Amino acid sequence: MSRKRTHDSDKEMDSGSEDSSRQDSEAEAGSDAEEKEKEIVDVDFEFFDPKPIDFHSMKRMLMGSFGDDAEDFNLSGLVDLILSQNTIGSTVKFEGDDDPYAFLTVLNMHVHKDKEPIQQIKDYLLKKAEKRGAALKLSEIFNGQGHVGLLFSERVVNMPPQVVAPMLKMLVEELEWAVADGEPYDFEHYVLLAPMYRETEAVDDDEGGAKKRTGPTIDAYAHAEDEFIEEFACAKFDYKFSRSKRVAESRNSFADTGLAPSRWCLVIHKAKMPALIARLESALAM
Repeated sequence: MSRKRTHDSDKEMDSGSEDSSRQDSEAEAGSDAEEKEKEIVDVDFEFFDPKPIDFHSMKRMLMGSFGDDAEDFNLSGLVDLILSQNTIGSTVKFEGDDDPYAFLTVLNMHVHKDKEPIQQIKDYLLKKAEKRGAALKLSEIFNGQGHVGLLFSERVVNMPPQVVAPMLKMLVEELEWAVADGEPYDFEHYVLLAPMYRETEAVDDDEGGAKKRTGPTIDAYAHAEDEFIEEFACAKFDYKFSRSKRVAESRNSFADTGLAPSRWCLVIHKAKMPALIARLESALAM
């Protein structure tokens, strides 16, 4: 897939001015416009099925997804589960590069309920949900009759969000084909862990010491698409990492705010998926 961005300027410069300084300014502007016209960014990438060669790159991206709590999960076992279903999900690679820069897939939490990585994630989310008053709803979804798909949508920082909609669309098609073949991919709900940063304001310590970050907070998604996915969530809750390590490091000692990494757990019903994909295609169009 190839994406190009060209900055075009078809407006002619006004050459009739008698003001020489204005003419110089216009000449410089014209030169800048010509440079912009020549500015083309080529990004050639392709979609692939997950392959064993992707193991280490996938694991690195998942480590970022689980943040400071990554050591609490068997991520190698989780990647093995993902790679075991190589006809489901996709990776994105640049032309001539074997390392994936993004991947999107789903695991059946019912089929793999006895596998350690899924048990760890389920227990972890239920504990986090309990602290936010959402444990009952999440437990009903996890233990209901319908199967639950654990979605993984990971990408490196410089990968544009525009790849998400086609990847999600391909995933839904693959799931439909798999269900037609009698495979267990008919999900009632999908669960997505969305990376988020919480900006916190510092307040002065009563004793005149260092500032403490206890003021109002502002939340922002790390992935642009998650803001739109949230619109279709039938259940959601946010949570902090159990082993939060980076709050102090993420704040400049001369600044009054800091960024604390956290997560939103978003639950989407299968009936919302077509509208969700259409929303992403519209919102993230180039």
